Amino acid sequence: MNILTASLTLAVAATDAASGFEAARWIAPPAQTNGTALPIFRKEFFIAAPPSNATLRVVGLGDYDALVNGKRVAETGINQPWSQYEKTLYYRDFDVTALLVPGTNCAGVMLANSFWHNPNPPVGRYNKAGPQRTAEEPFRLCAELILRGSDGTVQRVGSDATWRTTAGPVVFSHIFAGEDFDARRQLSGWDLAGYDDGGWSPARLLVPPTGVLERQSWPGFKELDRFTPVSVKEPAPGVFLYSFAQNCSAQLRFEAAGGKAGDRISFRCGEHKNDKDRLFGGYVVDCSVVTDGQPLRHQWMSYYLGMQYVEVAGAVPEGHANPNQLPVIKRLELVHVRTALPEVGTFHCSSELFNRTHQLIDWAMRANTSHVLTDCPHREKLGWLECAYLLAPSFEYRYDCREWFGKIARDIRDAQLPNGKVLTVAPSYPRFGGGFDYTLEWGAAAVLLPWHHYQWYGDPGVLRDSFDSMKRFTDFIGTEAKDGIAPGSGLGDWYDYGHGNPPGESRFTPTDLSATATWALCALAVSRTADVLGRSAEGAKYRELHSKIAADFQRRFFDPASHKLRHTGSPQCANAMALCADLVPLGDRAALVEDIIADLEKRDWQQTPGDVGHVYFIRALADAGRSDVLHRVYSREGKGSYGGILRKGLTSLPETWDAMMDGTQSLNHCMLGHVMEWYYGYVGGIRQPAGSIGWQRVLIAPNPGTLTSAEATVQTPRGRVTCHWRKDGPKFHLEANIPPGVEAEALMPSGNRHQLSSGLNTIEEP
Repeated sequence: MNILTASLTLAVAATDAASGFEAARWIAPPAQTNGTALPIFRKEFFIAAPPSNATLRVVGLGDYDALVNGKRVAETGINQPWSQYEKTLYYRDFDVTALLVPGTNCAGVMLANSFWHNPNPPVGRYNKAGPQRTAEEPFRLCAELILRGSDGTVQRVGSDATWRTTAGPVVFSHIFAGEDFDARRQLSGWDLAGYDDGGWSPARLLVPPTGVLERQSWPGFKELDRFTPVSVKEPAPGVFLYSFAQNCSAQLRFEAAGGKAGDRISFRCGEHKNDKDRLFGGYVVDCSVVTDGQPLRHQWMSYYLGMQYVEVAGAVPEGHANPNQLPVIKRLELVHVRTALPEVGTFHCSSELFNRTHQLIDWAMRANTSHVLTDCPHREKLGWLECAYLLAPSFEYRYDCREWFGKIARDIRDAQLPNGKVLTVAPSYPRFGGGFDYTLEWGAAAVLLPWHHYQWYGDPGVLRDSFDSMKRFTDFIGTEAKDGIAPGSGLGDWYDYGHGNPPGESRFTPTDLSATATWALCALAVSRTADVLGRSAEGAKYRELHSKIAADFQRRFFDPASHKLRHTGSPQCANAMALCADLVPLGDRAALVEDIIADLEKRDWQQTPGDVGHVYFIRALADAGRSDVLHRVYSREGKGSYGGILRKGLTSLPETWDAMMDGTQSLNHCMLGHVMEWYYGYVGGIRQPAGSIGWQRVLIAPNPGTLTSAEATVQTPRGRVTCHWRKDGPKFHLEANIPPGVEAEALMPSGNRHQLSSGLNTIEEP
């Protein structure tokens, strides 16, 4: 059936083309558009009868908020994935069937800047230091409405020069500096059929950009939580501090009434406040709203920020004295937004400290689950790559990351330089100097993220897509190595701890040691990937490379007389990385483990590894059967511990082990949260045994320490696995649920092994 009037520009096809757009052109506002106000676009179209299915397909650069008949098609205006734009552009499909009506309908889109166009903001507003990406065309839109009839025909309404455009009420938008709104510029009904757009301009047609169009396969941004203030104070005349219970990635939402047209309400947003209840620090973001004298409800469109506090000026809280007749804030909320990865894992145990630590880290993970895995949701919002692979198991125990990590792996491939080098950040928008531009332990995500993705999900697709990239990066390291040692010119074990110096580049571990160990891990991963892909000759080549790296590593760093590695004050990171990268003879492994433990005991069980070494520290001790040591380390509550961070009242994991609250360090980083992997795999006791791929085999092996109980659940690619254990006097009681078709074994704290069957298994030992 023909469901559109013939006067519309449309394409008719028997099937939907999944590769992109058929009836849409790229459009932009008129070239002479001035100012910083964001453009809005609209298009009316007539349908004689409702389609059986309707999809709105959109690419909006840099970001967009799309509407059909006045209704948002997504929960937020944060919809355009960040990508290496010149290589890949992602489109999203929205089901709009329920939003259409017989007769005239209207599609509307507002564009924003995001990372696509990121010029310097006005002086005084926060901006990430360093050159940023700017675009010759600040705003680009390609949109297509795909209408499927009951007879199987597909008809399309695409963006073209008949779409109308004008400047909207969002008068400033910047990925770092915030978003301003002028209610006087609102155009009531602009996104509804029948609106008079005679004063608007026709859209300008553009040549398509170079990026390949790909469908977004991972979840989009959603609103997950709302927080109302726990307190409102007036630290200075006319300045009101709204404090919230949770530091999170959020959009600001408020309701106001009163005042007069032209009143300006200022919002200063951040996560650091001083003892005088004022915001401070290098990345406080200022946003403003100009009122029109009418009751107002407003929420940021495409901007979000990591924050816990909001300072308001130019308005007063409801119930407060208001002699100047300013606007009254009736309600103010933080709306937590993020990429809505489904939750797949839960953990709880008898240690309240462990439970609170899990929550602390989890909130930092949530806040940094964006279009990429960001380092922080305020200062940078960049995809620093070390977190992507070092934290992969921690994320995968909690969330379904399959498609999301696949996208990040593509970002890395797209950003890789022709010589094989992979920089610290992908997508690579800014360029930094020195180790911030390139550090081997960051670039290794090109190799180690795809390999871990395969280990967890069992799908060789990402390996096939990334194999060439993996080899090129590993080979690139070889072109820079000297005497078999990778160059240590980068950051190394960033933010290692306990040396008495400010946080920064590695102090305890030679940077060429951590770089060479990471190179060895890359060689192992490439060899194993080659084996999976049936490329045996290449597998042998990279196994030989690993053997050579190991020999050179031992020659440079290992003292066979003392059975110790060279370090500069603490062996914890150096030994752990050597163990995990299989770089020392089998007979010397126990000595390296004992050296770590001796250093811990000397330091009253204070861990020293930082951003890179921490996860290897956990894995080396846990794999050696010394989770008893990790229980002691992570049960501490003094300075330099998770417990110490919690005692400071923080609600998300900070950037530094001692939780520096001086306004320069982030209070919402997930980079030191690797203990999540240990909570699920060793305390909760759910992990894959060595050699298992895609959870075909499961090992239930809890390490209770001094705890009396724990329970964990993980929705694996093969089904849901649960483990619940408790100590009842001398008895140890374990219940484990295993999915059908999965080979499973329980390793009890006693050392006894039990074969497990599918379904519920109960074991009790005296």
